Amino acid sequence: MNINQKFITQRDRHGDGSVIPLINVVFLMLIFFMVAGQIQRSDPITIDPPTSINEKRPNLDPDVLIIVGLGNEVYVNDQPVAMDEVESMLSRLFDESSKPDQFWVQIKADGHLNIASLRPLFSAIRRSGLTKVSVATQLGQE
Repeated sequence: MNINQKFITQRDRHGDGSVIPLINVVFLMLIFFMVAGQIQRSDPITIDPPTSINEKRPNLDPDVLIIVGLGNEVYVNDQPVAMDEVESMLSRLFDESSKPDQFWVQIKADGHLNIASLRPLFSAIRRSGLTKVSVATQLGQE
């Protein structure tokens, strides 16, 4: 009985050391999820989207992401595509879609491009028969 009292007294004096590894694991998990939560798919080219005052953002990822750079290079779902191939590629992707009623295209163009350089792209989208199209913007200063 004296040994039990001695053990309890010694444990109370030194504290419970098994909590420290648990705290270390919790902090490591916190750091991991902070880093992993910030990882996004990167675009094949760097663009500066146009600014907008609209804060509304889509909840879902688009079925097709079209990226247009300053040099009028076009990427459809991260693959380089010539402008004259965009219409056929969009039609094929739409036909392969499992949910054609929810199929939508997002255009991510550089904000320094003028609208005249995007006109062939909009025409190709229109000719492919797609009607749900959005342009990605970044929230600007008011």
